[in-house]
Amino acid sequence: MSLYEHGWFQLAFEGDLSEAVTPLAFAGRALMAVRDPESRQVRVFDAVCPHRGANLAHGGRVAGDSVVCPFHSYRIGLGVDSRDGFCAREYACLVGGGGVFLRLSDRSEPDFPRALSALGAGHTFVPGFEMTADTSIEVVIENGFDNAHFRSVHGLMSLPGLTCRQGAFGELEAEGRFEIPRTGWYESPGSGDGHLKARYVAHGFSPGVFISELDGDPPYRYRVMTTATPGVSGTTATIRLTLILPNTPDGSAVDARFAQELLHHSRNGLEQDRSIWNRLDLAHVPRFAATDQAAVAFAEFCRGFRSGP
Repeated sequence: MSLYEHGWFQLAFEGDLSEAVTPLAFAGRALMAVRDPESRQVRVFDAVCPHRGANLAHGGRVAGDSVVCPFHSYRIGLGVDSRDGFCAREYACLVGGGGVFLRLSDRSEPDFPRALSALGAGHTFVPGFEMTADTSIEVVIENGFDNAHFRSVHGLMSLPGLTCRQGAFGELEAEGRFEIPRTGWYESPGSGDGHLKARYVAHGFSPGVFISELDGDPPYRYRVMTTATPGVSGTTATIRLTLILPNTPDGSAVDARFAQELLHHSRNGLEQDRSIWNRLDLAHVPRFAATDQAAVAFAEFCRGFRSGP
């Protein structure tokens, strides 16, 4: 069982669900996504067969409202008992923004589904890439609330000065200002006055789901969703990144070249972070500095998702 009982976490990109039954995992828990062949609806269940422990996602086949176990051919009901008396537990599932998300508990706050719809309005979701890191999911998502690292790791020209509050969807929200050096990663080198300013807003929806907004001069006006899913030990994380790009005024598709450039830029930024994350002492008790208010707020936010005291 993961340390976190509550909140939404991304299990996969929707494009990863290529079969009727797809194996998934969360913190060592074997899960499966089952896609209805007619409605295309996706549901998520425990994948461990209650009879003898076989993994239903590997070799199991859908038969009506059951999955037939590859080990003994018993029918395992999907959320309800089958005629053989077995049932696979169902979990809350959200398919949106190009991702497949899981919620283990019945607690619905923060309201991530509504936020995903609202923040995605007038935008196109561009599923990007995934990578792994030898760290915890909290370290990955805290990155968006770590005021000082933006300057030292990513070269911002000043501290963003993040101010925290509760967001409109019950999430942890932080706002600040970015002064970004012009590096030529998308615009022509040497253009402008050497730097640009942009409003930055961070939205933390769980210890594993985060959306950032950058509101500056075009093309620096976009959103990015970063998620982290825990591995077996809690000291590894699978990171997935999705762009949320504004549609053009005429509603046409986003600029494909810009999307590819931004994905490349985003991967490079995460690689910079990962070189530090992989070497962090996760057992270290932090001594927060005055500039760490947003990171402290995120740590407190995470405590509300734990399954125990």
